[in-house]
Amino acid sequence: MAVTLSPWKAVLRDWQVRAVADVLAQPREDYLVTATPAAGKTRFALRIAHHYLAARSAGRVLVVCPTNHLRTQWASAAGQVGIQLDPALSNEQALEARDYHGAVVTYQQVCLAPDVFRRACRSRKTLVILDELHHAGDGKDWGKALRESFGEAVFRLALSGTPFRSDNNPIPYVRYEQGESQADFTYGYSHSIRDGVCRPILFPSYEGELTWLSDGREHRATFEDGLTFERQRERLKTALLQESWLGPVLSDAHAELQRLRKQEQADAGGLIVTMNQDHARQVADLVQKITGTRAQVAVSDDPSASKTIETFAHHKQQQWLVAVNMVSEGVDIPRLRVGVYATNVLTEMYFRQVVGRFVRMQEKVPKPQRAWLYLPKDATLVHYAKRIKVERDHVLEDIMPAVQRTLFGTAATSLKEYIPLNGVARLDALIGAEEGEPSGEGRGQPEPAVALHDQKNSLRDRHRLLVGAVARKCGVDHRQLNAELIKRTGGRVDQATIPQLERRIALLEKWRDSGFDKKR
Repeated sequence: MAVTLSPWKAVLRDWQVRAVADVLAQPREDYLVTATPAAGKTRFALRIAHHYLAARSAGRVLVVCPTNHLRTQWASAAGQVGIQLDPALSNEQALEARDYHGAVVTYQQVCLAPDVFRRACRSRKTLVILDELHHAGDGKDWGKALRESFGEAVFRLALSGTPFRSDNNPIPYVRYEQGESQADFTYGYSHSIRDGVCRPILFPSYEGELTWLSDGREHRATFEDGLTFERQRERLKTALLQESWLGPVLSDAHAELQRLRKQEQADAGGLIVTMNQDHARQVADLVQKITGTRAQVAVSDDPSASKTIETFAHHKQQQWLVAVNMVSEGVDIPRLRVGVYATNVLTEMYFRQVVGRFVRMQEKVPKPQRAWLYLPKDATLVHYAKRIKVERDHVLEDIMPAVQRTLFGTAATSLKEYIPLNGVARLDALIGAEEGEPSGEGRGQPEPAVALHDQKNSLRDRHRLLVGAVARKCGVDHRQLNAELIKRTGGRVDQATIPQLERRIALLEKWRDSGFDKKR
């Protein structure tokens, strides 16, 4: 006997209406939606599921997500629109009870028992929702398991908060062009800002003199200094491990949170993303020491972590949450307004997932509802932050760079003799502030003049992206492009003046739009 399905009554946003219409206009087996965090991917997917169930095109819905915490969150969201999903389905059980419309499982479950899920799809017509599908590339066997499990599903709807690459593990049911996933529908951060769905975010970035021992030598550097990649890793880790560096950052972030709680949003909360579980606990102790406020800690080896996150989301007296990976994506805590990026993960996907925790717009809270993410002035992080600012400003329309890497993820043996010694942080820049806006915002601090190297760094960021875009579009080697640019502008990019950089950018934009022609 079929489970009763109540009529759909939830209101959809404009982008969700358009995406639903696109899905239903042309029936197909696979559909990928890339939408910025907080845009409403869950409700969109549930609307599609409701349509399939109501039309009896599917007899059940199976959601596959990255974590157990998200299983409960999906089931709760589905229940609000009349779809009942079992968040505790086990592989031994195989099929949910008949009073459910479906279930929510994890990618790990699917990987462990693909035959179980294949048989379930065969026995009942199943619509599969693959949440944050890029996780299917985390393990080399996961893609194979997804193919085996869901090849007979009536429809596979894939969701992701960020564009992703195939790398060495192409993900099934996804189209790729030059290694990049190709979404069937995209709703980006700039769209969400325009529509009032997401908040604008600012990035206070911190410098500092850092000292550490490595390979028997003492090293001193700021984030402005050019270093080898290994020394860059050591410099960042030194900052994140030193109370003398992280302490002032946490103090400033807490001051901003207090201002927000007093002036704008009484229940505003803060999140600190850390390197690992030990680091999370150390940072929580530091928060207590500096602010007198007890921070909540959510780490994966704590069975109560999901409960901690859920309690924090609704307990407005709690001010700070410290976590490792548990809140990088999918976790809905709309009251988060201030964050500290205290992790050594430097992939753009992860950075954007963390940013996504702070951008969900709330009703009944005064606009513009800006959020703050405090971070080290590491060149990679600053680059990502500037890209997000540019997207917000409706300027850049290029694809994300292909480079995805995590610091400290490799060459662990080279860090055996590494010892962090000291570091003192100082606020260096506020990335994302409007032109003419005081960096201290409302606290009487004048905006510092933009240093020449900051101006050049911004232009070089733009230049680097355009070189990649022209090379891809026109099939031109990077060296050939640079040779022609030197010929026309009179200098290498690392030695170029601002007028020369602007000239280079103008040429690259022309070539991007009209094609590369050495004669023009």
